[in-house]
Amino acid sequence: MRPGRRAIAATLGRRRASALRQFVRAAVLLGALVFSFPVSAEAAGDSRVYRLAPGDRIAVMVFGQAELSGDILVDGAGNILLPFIGPIEVKGLTVDECQQRIHDQLANGILKQPSVSVRVSELRPLYVLGDVRVPGVYPFRYGSTVKSVVAAAGGFGLAEQGATISDFLLADERVRQLSLQKQSLLVRRARIEAQRDGMNAFSPSAARKPAEEADFAETVAGEKETFDSQLAMLQSQLDLLRSQKPRIQKEIEAHNGLIATNKRQLEDIKEHAEQYGKLVKQGLGLANAELQLRITEANYENELWKLTAQVSRLEMDNGDLDLKIQETEVSFKKQILVELRDVREHLRELDVTLPSARKIRAVKLQQISGFAGNEAARSISVTRARDGAATVFQATETTSLEPGDVIDVKRLLPPELTYQGPSASESGLRPSQTGEAGPERPVASASR
Repeated sequence: MRPGRRAIAATLGRRRASALRQFVRAAVLLGALVFSFPVSAEAAGDSRVYRLAPGDRIAVMVFGQAELSGDILVDGAGNILLPFIGPIEVKGLTVDECQQRIHDQLANGILKQPSVSVRVSELRPLYVLGDVRVPGVYPFRYGSTVKSVVAAAGGFGLAEQGATISDFLLADERVRQLSLQKQSLLVRRARIEAQRDGMNAFSPSAARKPAEEADFAETVAGEKETFDSQLAMLQSQLDLLRSQKPRIQKEIEAHNGLIATNKRQLEDIKEHAEQYGKLVKQGLGLANAELQLRITEANYENELWKLTAQVSRLEMDNGDLDLKIQETEVSFKKQILVELRDVREHLRELDVTLPSARKIRAVKLQQISGFAGNEAARSISVTRARDGAATVFQATETTSLEPGDVIDVKRLLPPELTYQGPSASESGLRPSQTGEAGPERPVASASR
């Protein structure tokens, strides 16, 4: 035996004499503790087969050696720490195997014939989260089931009535607002498409419930008023521009008549001037008279050119008028296309926000149903660590639990409330269905 261990053994040996008197008392106390501690459950026989794991707490009692006795936690590496010995690996050992290992370590130069007793004083706790009233950490008891742990956590979760009803009303109001907005946008899109196609009437039709008749009729009436007013304004502008075309055309015809008359008069004057010029050459006419005829001829030619220029200007005005008419129509169509683009963008946004709003409303309604006493469907999963690996499996209320299990309770949406997506009617002009959720399946869960 090494000198250090001899000194420790001598010191401990001197104390054995005084400790002998306490043997019977300690044995009785140990027996009382073993049978009274709630987690040992010797009658169930679980402590014999249970294997220690990190997080367990064991009570080690070495007869006559208070320094080596006490409550010891199994650390994350699966070891316990004893004075004079150091770390001892107990992970995966039963209580009897742990007791024997401690005995062997003490007998190896520390004590002669040590008397060691080991029991589990506290098993790894259970962790409860999700749809329970008081999520948290709860001590393990032999025979624990999912139902008993949920009961310890206060039962399945219930929302506060006032807050839940208020939240549902707000969620329902948002769904109604978004549905009404989508209904209005669908009617507006139909109106704009009718204007784009040059139609003179606008009368949308859609399947709807009697409760939605008033809102739908009001929306259609407003869009019809817009359709009629914009059509009247466009028609008024076009009529005003087109009304100027007959006037310009008449002016052109009048000027063309004057041009024809001036041409005939000019021909007559030219012929008369030529004949008079011959007489002047023969000495039978006056030169001044011939000059006056030539001046008159020039004046008629000048007037003829003026009339021709005026006709050209009038024809240009007529062309400008056609261009203005076309610009007015193009400008109106551009405005219509911009409005149609904006409406389609808003509808795409609603295709994203409206389904989410319906899901939120469904969750709030499901919470109200739970508060009213309707049994909600729940999914229970248990995460269990074993041999260094964690496994997750579905459980029921009667599933037996082991120390260290993590119980996750989730509330499932009922089939009629789970949103599947927009129905086929919502892809077109179906304003009556924008406020109703489509058929759904339990694909989501609500975890508190």
